[in-house]
Amino acid sequence: MNSKEHIKTIILVLLVLMSIVLTYMVWNFSPDLSNADSTPENKRDNTKPISKPGTAKMDSTITPFQIIHSNGEKTEGMPATGHAISKIISPLKDKDIVSVQHLKRNHNLIIPELSDNFIVLDFTYDLPLSTYLSQVLDIDAKTPRHFNFNRLLIDQDHEGRVVLYAISKDRHQVVKMKTSVKGQDVNQSLTSLKSDMEKYTEIITNKETIDKATHIFAPKKPKDIKTYRMVFNIINVEKMNSVLFNDSTIVRSAQSGVTTYNNNTGVANYNDKSEKYHYRNLSEDEKSSTNMEDTIGGTFEFLNGHGGFLGEDYRLFSTDNMSGELTYQRFLNGYPTFNKQDLNEIQVTWGEKGVFDYRRSLLRTDVILNSGDKKSLESAESVRSGLANNSNIDFERVTNIAVGYDMDDRPNNDDIEVQHNSEFTPRWYVEYDGKWYAYKDGGLE
Repeated sequence: MNSKEHIKTIILVLLVLMSIVLTYMVWNFSPDLSNADSTPENKRDNTKPISKPGTAKMDSTITPFQIIHSNGEKTEGMPATGHAISKIISPLKDKDIVSVQHLKRNHNLIIPELSDNFIVLDFTYDLPLSTYLSQVLDIDAKTPRHFNFNRLLIDQDHEGRVVLYAISKDRHQVVKMKTSVKGQDVNQSLTSLKSDMEKYTEIITNKETIDKATHIFAPKKPKDIKTYRMVFNIINVEKMNSVLFNDSTIVRSAQSGVTTYNNNTGVANYNDKSEKYHYRNLSEDEKSSTNMEDTIGGTFEFLNGHGGFLGEDYRLFSTDNMSGELTYQRFLNGYPTFNKQDLNEIQVTWGEKGVFDYRRSLLRTDVILNSGDKKSLESAESVRSGLANNSNIDFERVTNIAVGYDMDDRPNNDDIEVQHNSEFTPRWYVEYDGKWYAYKDGGLE
């Protein structure tokens, strides 16, 4: 009997010792991954951009959406194509700011010294003046701290030197900058664009837009605007993951067409039905993203560095000074495009040192087809009248009336590879209370 108990005791001790040894081995186990293809270092070596990097330029991405020439009673304008913007801002680049004056008004902005012959560059977003001068125009100047603008006037003084007026979004502030630029250089650039300009009209919506410096400008009677069809292919989601994740990812879940990827520093969701991708960087701080002076340059370099603009005409379209989110939007022939599913947008929020949040469609243009059709739109006056007479609309909240392309997304699942065919049709769009809406029959869709 004692012998049996003695044997049981020995077996129990051996089991305990074996458990201790196995636990130690698990804790200290280090696998040999020298030949594995999925190691972090190997993954970083094989990381490839989603398209050719560095194809976008700052001055064609941080850019206005229209160019206006106001000359007395005559107003002409055009969408801000890449060629047109390059022509207009070229004489301004790498020049000197002689003096800076910051003016504030409690009511509507009036600039007494503004001549009757000036150029307007209209932006769809708030932009730090220091960022535009330094990163787009290559001008080093001391400007009011954190001053934002969304309209730039190019005027000339009596000595023939160019004077710039950067006007704030609320139309109550302006920064006047005298430059070393010769007015004749700007005149030559403007003359070269005259054949592409059409008649524009001036619209007053509230007390902030009653002066010639603050009117809303829109094409008087848009006509013969081409329609297009685009065929898209799809960026491989693994390419996106390789760009954004520093090491290997884990597929956490895949259900209802949505796949989630994550590692220790980030998480991404991909919807294979909408082809939309959303990445969140867990190592960045959202609260650090509201400094637009850093955010605009940071997001541009980030997107351009991994080919995020896809070699296509994406431009900054909106800035949210509260959340720090920037939206880059697809343009076509100088006109902004709009899509109800946001398939034409790239949305980025910057952190302290890198991207915090990144959303985009993985659709990439494969073929652009000119349908051959041309469309004329109703007059700007008809749009203005329709909005002003709509009892459901507060006309004073209208801040822009412009032509854009409606991107009507039409997925085609008949092929082996899923393709998207989209019609791009011109129509009127209205910025109302800070958001853009399609105009239809006197109302907003």
